[in-house]
Amino acid sequence: MAKKVAITGAGVISSLGNSPEELFTALREGLTGTRRMSEWEHLDGLNTLLGAPAKEFNSKAIARSSRRTMSRMSEMATLATKQALETAQLTEISGPRTLICIGSTTGSPDTFEQYFTKYAERNGPAGQLSTSFFKMMNHSVSSNVATALDYLGPQLSVSSACATSTQAVIAAWQLINAGLYDIVIAGGADELHHTSAAIFDNVHAASTLFNDQPDLAPRPFDKDRDGLVVSEGAGILILESLEYARDRGVSPLGYVCGGSYLCDGSHMSQPQVAGMATTMNGALEASGLKASDIDYVNAHGTGTKLGDYREAEATKSVFGANVPVSSIKGHLGHSLAACGGVEIISCLNMMQNNCIIPTRNLETTDPEINDINLVSKPTDAKLNTIMSNSFAFGGMNASVVLTDLG
Repeated sequence: MAKKVAITGAGVISSLGNSPEELFTALREGLTGTRRMSEWEHLDGLNTLLGAPAKEFNSKAIARSSRRTMSRMSEMATLATKQALETAQLTEISGPRTLICIGSTTGSPDTFEQYFTKYAERNGPAGQLSTSFFKMMNHSVSSNVATALDYLGPQLSVSSACATSTQAVIAAWQLINAGLYDIVIAGGADELHHTSAAIFDNVHAASTLFNDQPDLAPRPFDKDRDGLVVSEGAGILILESLEYARDRGVSPLGYVCGGSYLCDGSHMSQPQVAGMATTMNGALEASGLKASDIDYVNAHGTGTKLGDYREAEATKSVFGANVPVSSIKGHLGHSLAACGGVEIISCLNMMQNNCIIPTRNLETTDPEINDINLVSKPTDAKLNTIMSNSFAFGGMNASVVLTDLG
């Protein structure tokens, strides 16, 4: 069985707070990051007007020389990484035994829009900024974080849409266990843009019924759910081998004890019960645990009709009706590549505070979703072991197991 890996640092930029502590306070208070995006009202054919932008953050805390090549998502990732490094008490990270493994769904959509709008208007590249490509390239986030930290060492850029940061954390656990690295900075970031909302809108996966009542959306697992709400942010974790963390004398926030990421390879947009269940079972096997060892499941739970139903069926097939399940996307919205990292950090806080954050807006469970223990009210619980799930377009599934047992 693979060894546990220590989580020693965490950093967050999100729609409900720009630190793990601020975020968790908002979650416990049942707040929502969703609002009506009035700036989208002029867009022809966009039916959803809901988004969950990040709380205001101070990008000027990043040196101007680094900010020149950064999009909003790179700024958020950099600030979250600096938080995580501070928590982990790490000041020097360069070297061959440290890895940066941070991803995004794409390069900056805002920069893409500006670049190609100007290109079309001018019938060519005249007048383009020399820094645009550095915001648009697919490894923009990880590269800009590395530059801001004056980092010299290995770098990977995971890109698997909504499974990105969970996959990055699992890869970190695998690579540290393989003896390749002592430290991995892992996570993901994405920025809110109307094109992201439009992608989900076009496949009937974005919420449209609550444009005038934004606090009622999204509604994971609820009978009146009608789709997700796109959010933004960054979730970054510092993972270390137990030996390295102990030698440094730091106290872990928790541990990764296993994980699995699998592509079910059957449909680009429709999640499959068998694929999700196989991934969850794979994470249990990698952890050397049984389903009965898991105290709580953090669901992907976006609020889409088909996705929630099939995820519930997969979760039921693995855990039955006993293990508590909830989704925090009812509070935060869906921050795409960032969501797994943000949710793992929230799970660590649930373990530390002996509580389960319920699914916001879950008022009446869909009658087709049964025999699963969905938590709709704040619940006190001793949580030693948690599974956190992220399921993405393209059949990309990722499940990670966390524990506070050293």
